[in-house]
Amino acid sequence: MTTTRRHFARLAGSIPALSLATGMGAASAQTARTLNVGIVSDPVTLDPAMMASFFEILVQYNIHEPLLHLTPDLKIEPGLAAVEIVDPVTYRFTLKQGLTFHDGTTIDAAAAKANFDRMLDPATGSPRRGELGPIDAVEVTAPLTFVVRFKAPYAPFLQVLANRAGMMVSPAALGSLGADFATKAVGAGPFKVASWTKNAELVLERFAGYWRSGLPSIDRVVFRPIADETVRLANLRSGTLQLVDGVPPQSVAQLGREANIAVKQQPGLGFNAFSFNTTRGAFADARVRRAFVLTMDPDVIQRVVYFNTGAPAYGPIPPSIGWAHDPAFKPNRLDRDGARKLLAEAGHNAPVPVTITVTNSPLQVRIAEVLQSQANQAGFKVDIKQIDATSLITVLRQRDFDLCMSPWSGRSDPDGNMFNYFTKTGPNNFAGWQSDTVTDLLTRARSVVDQAERAKLYRAAETAIAADMPMLFVHFDATIQASTGRLDWTQYADGALRLQFARLG
Repeated sequence: MTTTRRHFARLAGSIPALSLATGMGAASAQTARTLNVGIVSDPVTLDPAMMASFFEILVQYNIHEPLLHLTPDLKIEPGLAAVEIVDPVTYRFTLKQGLTFHDGTTIDAAAAKANFDRMLDPATGSPRRGELGPIDAVEVTAPLTFVVRFKAPYAPFLQVLANRAGMMVSPAALGSLGADFATKAVGAGPFKVASWTKNAELVLERFAGYWRSGLPSIDRVVFRPIADETVRLANLRSGTLQLVDGVPPQSVAQLGREANIAVKQQPGLGFNAFSFNTTRGAFADARVRRAFVLTMDPDVIQRVVYFNTGAPAYGPIPPSIGWAHDPAFKPNRLDRDGARKLLAEAGHNAPVPVTITVTNSPLQVRIAEVLQSQANQAGFKVDIKQIDATSLITVLRQRDFDLCMSPWSGRSDPDGNMFNYFTKTGPNNFAGWQSDTVTDLLTRARSVVDQAERAKLYRAAETAIAADMPMLFVHFDATIQASTGRLDWTQYADGALRLQFARLG
């Protein structure tokens, strides 16, 4: 992002397959403009200010519209607003005219300011507060115009506003619904919430007031949480579902040969990783953490779990963020003798008992089993604990684990993959890791505008993280999703479904 003035012009205009199909009802299953989507797990909340789970990403852009949009090739374009960079610390936003939230209330500058104020208020406890950076003030300058001023330059800001922090919700609904807003969210996205039966179905209906003319073309979207990947695919093949997320890598080749199925995959923005609990137990000792990492053979996981989709991960910056990713960065390669030496240095003469916590996703369980087998060969005694997917964020926040899966859907700027995880007070610092060096590097990277200089800072932070190892990086997953052939839809690298553009043939 340059420091000169830039203007973005507005744009123009586990359930058996049989019982799932039966439970939908014949009318729903046959409605031409109803899209049934199979997802791995329910979201935890529908409030974008409070979203912190991996599992909200599938639904969030369908209910909530961000101020700015991210294109499939990671470019920024206007959404609810256009933006002008007045100077490195001043951004002027102009909202589109005539916009309303799902409840009919007006989307104006006062509503936008109310959203920013809520996310920035420490009492709210929003993860967005850290993502929004060093904001000094949000000022309403006209009915549809507001200015955001920063205390220092903040390079990721526009990328942040194309995600959850840019999703505006109705202040009136926040006031009237109170705690119920989390399940009855009122946003400005292409679809509005009709009903949500936890662990059964989230039903969305077309929002006639959506700002993109003629969209969405689909009248109704039904998200169905189905943890069992075999059941998801069976319902896709039968036509009960028309779109599924979380396609298992081992199924990609076979699905690609099926005439009525379309499989899409591309490099993702996030990482699959496991947080070490650095605050207690064996992994409070960095030597034990490094020893565990040295027991892992990433090439085995790449072959037997991911069937050579995606790529092994050695840090938090994926290849899809090409300007910051270093393909030569491959620290902590397999060295089981080195692992045993580190354990001996840490005073462990017997196998070290640790527990890996994962959700009951078959892929995550397979990863845990490979890690268990490999670590048990080099001085550990590993147990595996499975939990429900919706419990994951609670387990992580309470640090009720030794080593726990911490997958991240990813952001289009490396700040989004690192700052919240590795700074001392980051809301996703599930490891409880404290590093003045990394906190300083990541804070500085936010205020540097030059991309090459930012890349150097992120790579230095990656190196420091690898030296102390608060997180075990496993894989850069490909985004793999599949649909029936009659669905026309666009895939995004972050895995989020933006169904305003989808069409059922």
